[in-house]
Amino acid sequence: SSGINAEFGKQWYQRRVRGILCGMKVHCVLFLILLTSEVLSYDNENYEILRVNAKDGKQVDALLALETLDSIDDIMVSKLGTVDFIVTEEKAEGVKLLLKNKFGLNIQYLGNGNVKKALENVSGDENATFSYTAYHRIGTIYSHLEAVANQYPDIVELFSLTGKTYEGRDIKAVKISRDVSNSDSKPLLWIDGGIHAREWIAPATVMYIIDALVGNHETNLAPKIAPLLEKYQFVIAPCINPDGYEYTHTSKRLWRKTRKPSGCEEREENIYGGCFTQNCWGVDPNRNWDADWGKSGVSSNPCSLVYPGSAPFDQLNTAAVRDQLLQYKGRIKLYVTYHSYSQLFLLPLGYTMEPPPDHDHHTAVGKAVVAAIKERYGTEYTPMISAGLYPASGDSADWAYHALSISDAYTFELRDTGKHGFVLPPEQIVESGGESIDGLLALIDNLAADNK
Repeated sequence: SSGINAEFGKQWYQRRVRGILCGMKVHCVLFLILLTSEVLSYDNENYEILRVNAKDGKQVDALLALETLDSIDDIMVSKLGTVDFIVTEEKAEGVKLLLKNKFGLNIQYLGNGNVKKALENVSGDENATFSYTAYHRIGTIYSHLEAVANQYPDIVELFSLTGKTYEGRDIKAVKISRDVSNSDSKPLLWIDGGIHAREWIAPATVMYIIDALVGNHETNLAPKIAPLLEKYQFVIAPCINPDGYEYTHTSKRLWRKTRKPSGCEEREENIYGGCFTQNCWGVDPNRNWDADWGKSGVSSNPCSLVYPGSAPFDQLNTAAVRDQLLQYKGRIKLYVTYHSYSQLFLLPLGYTMEPPPDHDHHTAVGKAVVAAIKERYGTEYTPMISAGLYPASGDSADWAYHALSISDAYTFELRDTGKHGFVLPPEQIVESGGESIDGLLALIDNLAADNK
């Protein structure tokens, strides 16, 4: 316990010193530049990954609060309740003692010295040719969307959501339907991915779904897909956090949030308006929606992985998606968002374990979806209420369920269950895409009767 107290004491001292230094105007700017520089890679030191299994939602929140410790470089949490800590080898023993003595947790050791290799940027350059054998930069993804729209002008229409992201990027999407230019009166099915930046398999899987719907692959499914294109208009946005996603390719692979400045760590400001410790960047975009906002599974610390923002929709990307969805109110019959990882099909709702009135319908849908996913490669998904192990306020599916008044609002947590986690090898993209199109078709077959 003395080691734990020393760690917290050291950080209190560092904050006071930083505050004093930033009170010296001559040195403050340079000091803040040095202070706010982020760890961009894992090149220079040996790291270890330590995994624990949280007992419940309260413990998940308590473990996430450790992200402010200097001895912890990154934290990764899954919906299964696994919490991974990336730490330098020299600080690993102290973190192990903290997890064991303070939380009573058993620690699973996932390896050392290989973190750099595991987190290597496996994407191509920004102008790479699109394929499903690699993860791609946002420019390559958008170029492929444009190519698909040009290849199939009768069924695909490319457009950008209104406005730009904080860093000035478009959020591009496609409409897919038979006679697409005259399809705006059809019932609508919405699909998105990439709201969390580091979950690369999500945009890749959504892109695979787009190519399957237009017939670029999965041609054996054409008899099932053709009637859906006649009946529905699909609107698909493969990456709704392009700023964060691009940052994971250029700077920090495990970045989760948006990229808009969000304040000071622990909200500690000095008398000159700077930060005692560090400037914070980004908001968790899946805690930023106006559905029980700011209450569960969040942190008031702007540097936290689960900081929900200062208000609902204070991020340009979430506001843009909201505005687009509101245009479809009364016409939208399905909202689906793709995340990773955990192999889960998440049912409403995410902020409470209290089942909604249509829970029996959700349960039936879940059984059909996971059965369809399993059929191709044997991949086991689990259907469960999104609150599951721990509730989280402000997610997009809950907002869609309430604000758009649709029963069918779901979240997929894609591969895997923890072996690779957020750094799923690109060799699994095609299998993830194939089983996901199977699951999506089963989902559409089981929409609520009044949504068909």
